[in-house]
Amino acid sequence: MHPYRNNIGALIHAANLSHPPAAQGAGTRNGAVFTVGTFRSLVLSAVVGAVTGAPTAQTVTYKLQTSADGTTWADAKDNDGATVALTLTGANTCGELDVNLQEVAPDGHDRLRVVETVAFTAGTTPTVLASATLIFGGAQTLPV
Repeated sequence: MHPYRNNIGALIHAANLSHPPAAQGAGTRNGAVFTVGTFRSLVLSAVVGAVTGAPTAQTVTYKLQTSADGTTWADAKDNDGATVALTLTGANTCGELDVNLQEVAPDGHDRLRVVETVAFTAGTTPTVLASATLIFGGAQTLPV
């Protein structure tokens, strides 16, 4: 049996909590900062849970940003110039976004973070439970 079928955990680094689960009102929340290191790809995995306050619509958007110094941040862009982002629109949903870091991180940009933006239409002080995790892969050496 091929070892990759039985031990995918040896090929990825998944313990990277960008945004801990929290009830969020409308606004923006910056995630944890990660160093890319030898990883060449990642999966942004996001979860949206229960919504309170009876909004008629809600969106939770997660966009990837890169930095050379951890201070000045720029939106990551794909090969077409579009911002690398994942948007979830329903309660109790999840989504993922596959990212080739070799395409979105400019030279010298070895740090990244995810920015979460929550928006509602109507409702009375609405909140949504939201969380995001980064799963790194494609390392030059296998993660430990």
